[in-house]
Parts: sequence; C-alpha cells; structure tokens
Amino acid sequence: MLHLKEIRIGDFFELPSSSEEERKKIGDVTKIDQKHVLVSGKWLGIERLIPINITEEILLHAGFTQFDWLRESSVFECHYFKCTLDNNGVNLFCDNLKNLKPVKHLHELQNLYFDLTGEELEVNMHYLKTLNTAIV
Repeated sequence: MLHLKEIRIGDFFELPSSSEEERKKIGDVTKIDQKHVLVSGKWLGIERLIPINITEEILLHAGFTQFDWLRESSVFECHYFKCTLDNNGVNLFCDNLKNLKPVKHLHELQNLYFDLTGEELEVNMHYLKTLNTAIV
C-alpha cells in the first residue's frame, strides 16, 4: 500500500482504467495535498495510484546502460551507481558494492535517485506507447 510520504511531484504512476478494454494510462504527479494527488489533471486518492514495476526497458529509457561484459546477469549503471535487475526489482549498489535500499517500482527509483543525487531521474516514458499504454 502506498503512503503519501512516498510520493513526490514528478513521480510516474499508472492510472486506474474504467474498463478492461481501455488502454493503460501513465501520468506524473503534479500536485500533492493531504490525501490526494493531482495526476494528469485529475485529483486521485493515493489508493487509486498503480505503481509501475521496473523493467529493463524502463532502466534503459531512464539513462541506465547495461554492462556489455555482464549481459547475462542484468547489471546496469547510471552516473553514480550500479544496479542489478531481477524478479524482485532493482538492487542498487555503489562502487564499493554496498547495497542500497532495494526498489521495485518506478516512483521508488525516481525518489531514491533524487535523494542520492539531488537531481531528477529523466525518464523517457514514450516507449510505453508500444506496450498499449497511453501517456497522459
């Protein structure tokens, strides 16, 4: 379950759809109040937000690169740190190989990246259109 303290402006979430046939929609948080967040012009309770699981494609579209010499183990790097990707999500580590907080969802990675670097993680989400998802 999401908690309001976990959400920052700029975090990406999947939005609830009204039917099974409707395309998935992805939006980013633009405002936060005490119990709701504004995503793509709609105020939603945090219980309606759907976290986005991190995939290899998301990492690649967020500026990570995969190690050429370790392709079978799904090791990626981005500026300040490296990570491994498996079914449980992303495990970040620094050059000293000390593990940082494991994360499973995109908004968690965005927040951790900001906490570590003071910069926003630039995520190119337009590739999701190929996965039958609309960016709103």
